[in-house]
Amino acid sequence: MPVFASKEDFCKQVNVRIGKDNELIQFAKDNLNHLPFTLEDKNAFENYERMISGMLYNPGQKDLELARMRLRDYLLDYGNFRFRDYKSSKEYQDAKRDFLKTFIGHVGEGTFMEYPIYFDYGFNTYLGKNFYSNYNLTILDCSIVRIGDNVMCGTGVSILTPTHPIDPTLRNHALENAFAVTIGNNCWLGSNCTVVGGVTIGDGCVIAAGCVVTKNVPANSLVAGVPGRVVKTMEPRDAEFDVDEILRRYGMDTIEQSEIGEH
Repeated sequence: MPVFASKEDFCKQVNVRIGKDNELIQFAKDNLNHLPFTLEDKNAFENYERMISGMLYNPGQKDLELARMRLRDYLLDYGNFRFRDYKSSKEYQDAKRDFLKTFIGHVGEGTFMEYPIYFDYGFNTYLGKNFYSNYNLTILDCSIVRIGDNVMCGTGVSILTPTHPIDPTLRNHALENAFAVTIGNNCWLGSNCTVVGGVTIGDGCVIAAGCVVTKNVPANSLVAGVPGRVVKTMEPRDAEFDVDEILRRYGMDTIEQSEIGEH
């Protein structure tokens, strides 16, 4: 039987927060849609605040359980869209994005996600503008997942916020907590990479295929390996860079915009 000297020692040993993350809670209130309860439902929202803050919480709470079950229908329904039912690629993409907006906390314009996709809740995920994910994206969003603008995900990317005690006695009691993930603007997550809870990835980063990111990543970093480590620091994006001029220089200026502008 594990023995702990204090509440603080217990929290340290099982990797949980002692108090609420008020900044994260305010972000959820201000930016996320489709929470399965109202702010006036004190008991449910108290458990939710604990859940997204990294504290121990009750995953079996009725509203959370029902939300997870309902989400499975949304995810399956997302696979029912057929391109042949639409007049254009844009109309098809717009329809799929509008459907994502019915169950994901925030979906930026220009977002497109290949099917299948997997979430724990959906409403705890914030997607910025022009987000793109290839097949088999998994986001276990027990805590908040914040993704910036112009982020791309390769096949099989996993973003995982939940965790459990390492100690088998404590784990057998179904204790659970979760830590938020933040991914900055203009990042590329390679195929089958994994980002675990509590990680912040700065703007302009590339996460190599198969990498496991367990620590914060500075902006403009190339990260590779298991566990991930910074192998290169890149120059920040140059907002003044003239892509059209480069295309003209190499005789590529005849490429239609739709070929390079649509996923």
